[in-house]
Amino acid sequence: MDSIITEYENQRASNKRERDKRVYEAYELAPEIKKIDMEIARIGSSTLRNILASPDDTGAKEEMKNKFKILKKKKNDLLLKFNIPADYDKLRYKCDMCKDTGYVEGKGRCSCFNQKLIDRLYDASNMRELLKKQNFNLFNMDFYSKNHVKDFKNTPYENMVNIKKFCEEFVDNFEKPSKSLMFYGDTGLGKTYMSSCIGKAVMDKGRTVLYMRSTRLFRMLDDERFGRSKDGTDGLYEVDLLIIDDLGTETYSKNNSSYILDLVSERINRDKKMIINTNYNFEGLEKLYTKRFSSRLLDSFNMMYFYGEDIRKKKLFKN
Repeated sequence: MDSIITEYENQRASNKRERDKRVYEAYELAPEIKKIDMEIARIGSSTLRNILASPDDTGAKEEMKNKFKILKKKKNDLLLKFNIPADYDKLRYKCDMCKDTGYVEGKGRCSCFNQKLIDRLYDASNMRELLKKQNFNLFNMDFYSKNHVKDFKNTPYENMVNIKKFCEEFVDNFEKPSKSLMFYGDTGLGKTYMSSCIGKAVMDKGRTVLYMRSTRLFRMLDDERFGRSKDGTDGLYEVDLLIIDDLGTETYSKNNSSYILDLVSERINRDKKMIINTNYNFEGLEKLYTKRFSSRLLDSFNMMYFYGEDIRKKKLFKN
């Protein structure tokens, strides 16, 4: 937010410099224009003093209007003669709605401010490139089979219809208290894709999102603990939505269990939502980490199982 406000301040300063440059060039090209502008300013100031001294004197106003009319006619003729834009002495804005302030009176944040915010959220999320290919608009249900799979009541297609609907409702109600999400199942079934879809939709609502593979996440936490990095991990705890991808694929460390438990517990306490993607089932995560961690998952996460055929292989054979 601070960087956006600074950008608007810099833009307004740039607008003023450009305006001053145009005025200087106009005066150099046609010095008579400068004399007219000075005379208009002098008459306006003099008339204002007279009006303040004698508020009921309407003659001063009429006299000023007549003088202005004559001077403006001379000025317009000069502008045409020297091909000078009529708005040479006016500020030009990148956004006429907010006049490069970021705010519209009576309405709040301008649409250009919201767009700047979304662009920055994309950059900060580590997801900009990912979201070019992975979002709800590009989600293709055709890769999920409509044939029944042993031990499952719903087909993979029906299962994904239900998951997608639930995830869209999760986005729609993001500002309301609700459980976080855990996607689990074999590789290539759309867990990362679905979390990317949610991430984009949440960012488009102006909320902060951070995508982090588990290998990088635990490396960051380890580096901070042992003083190997000064980057800090505040964003992991403060961002509105944290997406942890491929949990369980990180290099084993005895500290991992405490790291992930602390992170999940702290975010739950702050009422901050998460999405965890993993190839492990619930029992596998309990063995990999701790019962305290699995208990946190049961209490605070909606768990969604992805099953079916590997979509990556389907795409490969299709191409």
